[in-house]
Amino acid sequence: MVNLGSLHGIADHKRQEFERLVAAKFPGRDHWHWTRACAAIRGDNVRRNDDQSDDVALADDAEIRAAWETYIDALHAFYRARDGERGFLGERGL
Repeated sequence: MVNLGSLHGIADHKRQEFERLVAAKFPGRDHWHWTRACAAIRGDNVRRNDDQSDDVALADDAEIRAAWETYIDALHAFYRARDGERGFLGERGL
């Protein structure tokens, strides 16, 4: 049987690793800065008041991107184990 607590702990640990990496490589920045930088680089209309001078470097950092994808994979593994392959709403036809 799958241990949901363990899967949740792994996902949380991966999130913390991602956040530490962003802060270490771009002091004063966090996951919200990274998310907004990625959106801005894609051309999304994101209103921001923060320093945008390192958006390209932040959004293009391969190590940060890999840490993000590892976190998302772990998070999805937790949700699939908890809610099933189609998710809570998908299993109910919503």
